[in-house]
Amino acid sequence: MTARFRRIVFPILLATVVLVLASTLSEVISPVLFAMILAVILNPVVDAAGRFKLPRVATVAILYVALLLIGFFSAAGVSGQFRDLGRELQGEEFFGDLDGNGLVNLAAGPSQRDEFADLNHNGVWDGGALISLKTLINTERSRLPEGAWGDALDDLGLGMLDLLDKLAGPATGVLSSGIESAAERAGGVFQLLTLVVLIPFYLFFFLVEYPAIHRRLHALVPVRHRDMTERIAADVGHELVAFLRGRLSCGLVKAVFLWVGMMVMGIPFALPIALVSGLLSLVPFLGFLAGVLPASVLALTMLGGGTEAFMYVIILFGVAEAFEGAVLYPFLLGKETGLHPVALVVVLLAGGSLMGTLGVLVAVPLALICKVLWRELGQRFYREWADPEPLQEESEAPA
Repeated sequence: MTARFRRIVFPILLATVVLVLASTLSEVISPVLFAMILAVILNPVVDAAGRFKLPRVATVAILYVALLLIGFFSAAGVSGQFRDLGRELQGEEFFGDLDGNGLVNLAAGPSQRDEFADLNHNGVWDGGALISLKTLINTERSRLPEGAWGDALDDLGLGMLDLLDKLAGPATGVLSSGIESAAERAGGVFQLLTLVVLIPFYLFFFLVEYPAIHRRLHALVPVRHRDMTERIAADVGHELVAFLRGRLSCGLVKAVFLWVGMMVMGIPFALPIALVSGLLSLVPFLGFLAGVLPASVLALTMLGGGTEAFMYVIILFGVAEAFEGAVLYPFLLGKETGLHPVALVVVLLAGGSLMGTLGVLVAVPLALICKVLWRELGQRFYREWADPEPLQEESEAPA
């Protein structure tokens, strides 16, 4: 077996073994990988705090407390608005016309059931913005003229009603149903506990033992390859930090832009809609859809709203997408860092297919690591395999 053949076969076998293990033991490996990636990203913060001569354990503990307080106060500030947004869209749950009188009413006696959930205790069923939008669409359909144009618009209205039926349940259920719904959509209680408990547990020890882990891994690398390994590790850290920090910065700036715009237009629940749209902008078009759909429904159904407010919402989100792509990404992220939008979608779908919910979280960082490895190692071996003679001549040429 030649050295060149071993160089090609060994990485392929190693990648195959890693993929098989990742797919079969995803529930065990995924949180470890995610914690390792977070440790690489957060280690510079711990190293910077070490200048104050604090023990590393104390520094990591202080970092955890700070993150916990930030998360707690942030969740306390917006969780109620997310729940209210879900109720505003979904409305009060309707159990059915139990007494058959054609009206939606509360129970008439102690032995009867309420026909709807009177969440605001006003005695009147509030159907929510989605029901109001359906009523608006049906009203406009009844006014359509006859003929081909009217039939086309009627088909468009039916398609919108069908889309609302498909989106209403899962979208508003996540916002209004709380932990149980979130656990169900995250893959079960075990997956949710993995996200909440195991990842912080692993991350704590990875951060505390980071220098020791680095020294042991460094000692395993042959001396002749240590410079290249250090360069690759530095490039991986740079890619991860720049991409995730840049994406998060772009998302937050975009969220502020959308929040101010919707506040000016008087769209209710502007803060949670802007946050969802900004933070989900990691996936191309997902942030746009997650924000523009509820904002459009509210714009069409709110007091004083209508088609004019709806058009302003569409323009606002379109300008936000253009601003993000043309200004924020080049300025905050940099043209040399990141993945093509098509590659990003493929990577996220592949991660979810192989490792479930946690695979979606790990997919992008792993893709960035593979990008660096291909740039530093793969291209070199491929060129050597594809055209070895020019490389040999270049190596033999005098300096």
